[in-house]
Amino acid sequence: MASSGEEVMGWISGVMGAPAASETSGTSDPSGWLTDLFGGIITETGIRVSVSDALQVPGVAAAVQVLADDLAKVPISLHRRLPTGSEVAKDHPLHAMLSGWPAPWLSSFQWRRTLIHNALTRGNAYSRAKRSAEGVISRLTLLQPGSTTQRWTDEGEPFFDIAGPSGERGLSWQDVLHVPYRASSDGAVNGGILGVSPIAQHKEMLALCIATERFAAKFFKNGARPSAVIEMDNKFPDDTTAARIRAGLERTYGGVDNAFRIAILELGMKLKEFSFNNSDSQLVELRKEQATACAQIFGVPPHKIGILDRATFSNIEHQGIDYVTGPVSALARGLETAVETSCLTTDERQEYFVEIDLDDLKRGDMLNRYRAYAIGRQWGWLSADDILAWESMNPLPEGKGKTYLTPINMAPAGTDTSRDDGPEPKDKQER
Repeated sequence: MASSGEEVMGWISGVMGAPAASETSGTSDPSGWLTDLFGGIITETGIRVSVSDALQVPGVAAAVQVLADDLAKVPISLHRRLPTGSEVAKDHPLHAMLSGWPAPWLSSFQWRRTLIHNALTRGNAYSRAKRSAEGVISRLTLLQPGSTTQRWTDEGEPFFDIAGPSGERGLSWQDVLHVPYRASSDGAVNGGILGVSPIAQHKEMLALCIATERFAAKFFKNGARPSAVIEMDNKFPDDTTAARIRAGLERTYGGVDNAFRIAILELGMKLKEFSFNNSDSQLVELRKEQATACAQIFGVPPHKIGILDRATFSNIEHQGIDYVTGPVSALARGLETAVETSCLTTDERQEYFVEIDLDDLKRGDMLNRYRAYAIGRQWGWLSADDILAWESMNPLPEGKGKTYLTPINMAPAGTDTSRDDGPEPKDKQER
């Protein structure tokens, strides 16, 4: 029978989203539930950095949002391998969940955006995979961050324990979909895989960002005026008088709403401000560099979070392509393989695969797209219906758009183009 202490710890675990009381975490490399429970990771600045604190930094929030949104808004589908190419497996139940609704109340967009958000901020994202009595995948639901812990066998096979009302323990990799960010064996055992939180990895830099934001807020809270001292020839009669005067000045003249009010001093006092301004501290430049560093943490080019200092018409398109082929494609591949691992059997993986189509993120402007379509149409590898499909338009009626053109001035290599093997003209035959 559980003791009262164990019952209390179990209740706290359920409320805080922490693992069961039997699960432990070291302090040198604390688990996510432990850092959240105690308000984040303490840094050299003395500022605690938690996920919620880091997301208050504009650069972090923008980088996480742009990556999560981009991965959520592009098409995702299940494909069946064919002898030549592949086709969308519309008859498989997993395709309907991935492209539509993983659960009746949860859209594919929200499911993917939340998964990627959790992976980027906490290093690991988890989703519960439910199956029917026949073993067919039937539902995908989200798991609360911090509620899932992993264990590994001697071979590195993972098992998952979920805290909270369900209290499920020992779930296999077919029951829990795991998306690790910057996956590594650090923090795991026996060759297991665990993600790395960028917030925990770069806690000192993020602490400086938080300190800068708090400094700017305090500065403007005090009416955008620096600290000041009061000078007088004589001493205050007692500490009570000094405290009364200071409190009165702070209450009357401190804060943005009290800016530019006239100070009234007594007892021959003089108000002396410290010589300080934000230009000397380069506060604007510092905040901009910190935003760039936040984007660098997640591999996001600065222009994606609104910093256009080094963006030009000639390089911004290529920066966008590098963004898609770099961090976005890596996250997409991680999500694809996670779905295949948990939602498909080993036999089904030989026949099916999951694909996230990133082409929409690489689309150029309309003029360049139409020029590319014209080249493909003229050289015979694109039909009119192919082009319309790329532009999300309906095909031409009566199959008129299925024709592929063939350039008349082209011939297979090695063909003698000086000979005309076709039929003779009719006028020559009559002669």
